[in-house]
Amino acid sequence: MYSSKMFLPDLKLKEWIKVYWFLEGNGKGKNHFHKIFIPDGCATIFMVFNGTINFSEGNEYIDSRLNKGIYIVPPICSSYKVAMSDDIKVIDIQLKPSIFFKLFKFPVINFSNKLYTFNDLSLKFDKSILEKLYEKKDNNIKLYNELNNFFIDLFNKKNFYADEIIYNISQLYKVGNLDNFFSEQNLSIRQLERKVKNYTGLTPKNISRIARFYSILEQMKFRQFNIEFSELAFEYNFSDQSHFIREFRHFTNDTPNRFVKGSNNFPQFKGLCNLTKIT
Repeated sequence: MYSSKMFLPDLKLKEWIKVYWFLEGNGKGKNHFHKIFIPDGCATIFMVFNGTINFSEGNEYIDSRLNKGIYIVPPICSSYKVAMSDDIKVIDIQLKPSIFFKLFKFPVINFSNKLYTFNDLSLKFDKSILEKLYEKKDNNIKLYNELNNFFIDLFNKKNFYADEIIYNISQLYKVGNLDNFFSEQNLSIRQLERKVKNYTGLTPKNISRIARFYSILEQMKFRQFNIEFSELAFEYNFSDQSHFIREFRHFTNDTPNRFVKGSNNFPQFKGLCNLTKIT
């Protein structure tokens, strides 16, 4: 078995970091389990403390096998399979779209379909944080506090601020309204699409699609699966229920009905249901 929990960052980080995702197995490394990861469309910082996690299970989207270390996961827009040892312990720091670009000055559009280390990209990052966290790996509250302190310090050192385009990308990722996004910029649609692709690796349309999908997941969680999918299709402006199912399948590799029955196969959704703030 494994536990999957997501924690909201400190309020000082809420505009830059979406969540900290803690994923942990309670085995001894003798067995493996296969799960489906749902794309979040963000470049994330992925820390492996124990076990192995393999993204190379026949995926066209990403190809890497990871052991203990710090990695960068490029933004992905489709579901993908992973294999994990049952003693896995990882933390995924999910940066909001465009934040990786702003923080490290690296064009996200240049990522390929694989995982990277910071050395691969010649980016400066204090990798000693992994050992500091490793010492606290059995205490999630201490891990959470250490992460907050580290990233608050990092953003302060970078004199980080959100310019207009980053703020508007963040709003698009939150509410998914493409019309508002395009109308609020002083750029042509083509110029804006190029800039967004450079900042996030995604098109504005893909960001909007992901925003709508996660809003649907929130509704499913809130309604405790007591829902009619035809109602969701109408509420979220799909052309019909078939369109809704195709879109849902794109992000989960499953139909809504099978997703509900097998939601334990989707660690992020399990974590989303446990989304909280450590105090």
